[in-house]
Amino acid sequence: MKNSKLHHLSRRDFLRLTAAAAASTQLGLSNPLFASPTGATKSSVVVVFLRGAADALNMVVPYGDPAYPSLRPTIAAGVEDGLVPLDKTFALHPALSALKPLYEAGIFAPILAAGSPHPTRSHFDAQDWMEFAAPGDRSMREGWLNRYLKTTEPKKDQVSEFRALGMQELLPRSLRGSYPVLAVPISLGRRKTSRTLDRFERFYGEGDPMMEGGEKMSGLRDDDSSGVVESGRITIETLRRFGEIISAGEKKRNRGGTRSASGVSYPTSSFANRLKQIALVIAADEGLEVAGIDYNGWDDHIQEGGVEGRMADRMRDFSQSIAAFCQDLGPKLESTTILVVSEFGRTVHENGNSGTDHGHGGAIFVFGGGVRGGKIHGDWRGLQNDALYQGRDLAVTTDFRDVYHAVLENSFDFKPGKGFFPGYKSQRMRGLF
Repeated sequence: MKNSKLHHLSRRDFLRLTAAAAASTQLGLSNPLFASPTGATKSSVVVVFLRGAADALNMVVPYGDPAYPSLRPTIAAGVEDGLVPLDKTFALHPALSALKPLYEAGIFAPILAAGSPHPTRSHFDAQDWMEFAAPGDRSMREGWLNRYLKTTEPKKDQVSEFRALGMQELLPRSLRGSYPVLAVPISLGRRKTSRTLDRFERFYGEGDPMMEGGEKMSGLRDDDSSGVVESGRITIETLRRFGEIISAGEKKRNRGGTRSASGVSYPTSSFANRLKQIALVIAADEGLEVAGIDYNGWDDHIQEGGVEGRMADRMRDFSQSIAAFCQDLGPKLESTTILVVSEFGRTVHENGNSGTDHGHGGAIFVFGGGVRGGKIHGDWRGLQNDALYQGRDLAVTTDFRDVYHAVLENSFDFKPGKGFFPGYKSQRMRGLF
C-alpha cells in the first residue's frame, strides 16, 4: 500500500480516510439474499496462520539491541538498509513498511516473545497444539475456534451459514470440530464456479481427502482428512451463495483485476485474494464471526535473506495484503480483529546457510478491533545469552492462550471458562485492548 497520506494518522483519521472507500462496498448487497440473519453487523475475527515458523526477529527487528548484529552477521539489517524504526529498539523490516501507517494509527499491535511454552521444535506438533490451544495434550482434537463456535451456538433460526469460514479447501485445525464450518475452495468465485462446485459436491459426498499446507508439508500428517467431511458438510447452495457475493464484488473491480470493490489495490497473490473475499463477506453483513486462512512457506533454514531474499518477498506480500484488507474494511475494521500467529520462532543465531533453525519464542500480531496499537507489547528481555531460552532462542514471556482469551473477550464478549484451554487458566492481556 503505497500511500504516504496514511503515515502519521490517528486511528480516527485512518478510519475516516477509509470510510469513503468502504461506502462503495455495499454493492447493492443489502437485499434479502444477502441480509444478516440478525439484521445487525457482528464482530469478526480473522486468524492468519504463518505456517513454517516465521522468523519474528526478521520481521520486528531489534536493531537497537547491542547483541543483534553479531548474532546475524549476514542477515542483520540497520536503518541505513531501510529498516522502518518503531522506537529506539525495534524496527519493521523494509518489506513490512506497509504496516507502519497501521502502527502509527494505533491499529497494529506486535506482541514480542510470544508463543507456546511447550519445548517442541516439531512443526506439526507445535501447529496442532497452537490450533487446538492445548500444548502437549494429544487427546484434544477440537480447534479452539470451533470450541468457541460450539459453546456460543445460536438458536437454529439465528444461525448464519457464513458464521465461520475456512478460506481454503482443508479447514485449519483451529476450525475443526463438532460445529460445522464452511471450507471454501480457492477457485470459488472464478468464472467456472459452477463446475468447481460440482466437483466440490462430489468431494463432500465421497469424503475424499484433500491436503493442506505447503509443498513440503502436504501428506506428512497422520490424520489430515479427519473432521473435513463432518466440519465441512455445508449445502452446495451455501457455496453457490458465497460465489454470488464474490461475483457481485468482482464486477466492480478494475480492469487490471487487483482492485477491490471499494477501489483499494491488493497484491495479486492468492493470500491477498482470499482477504479480499473475506472483506466482501464482511461488507455483505452475512454474520461472519470467524475466518481462518493459512499462509505457507515460512521455514527459512536456507538463504532466508536480510533486506532482500525469499522471506522479504513473502513479507512484502503479507504486509501489503494486510494493509489493503484493513483499508478495504473501512469503519468495519473497528469490529474486525486480525490475529496473526506462527507455530514458534526461529533461533536467535543465524545458521551456516544464511538462514535460521527451529526456535521457541516468536511474535503474534494483532490488528484492528479496538486494539491498543502503536506500541510494542510483551515482555522483551533482550538478546543477551542469559536471557535466551536454552541459550539459543527467545523465551516465551506471553502465552498464546492469553492472547486468544483477549481476542475472544474483546471481539465477542466471550470469557473462556474453566477447561476451555485444557490444563491452563488463561488471563486476558492487560493493555492489548
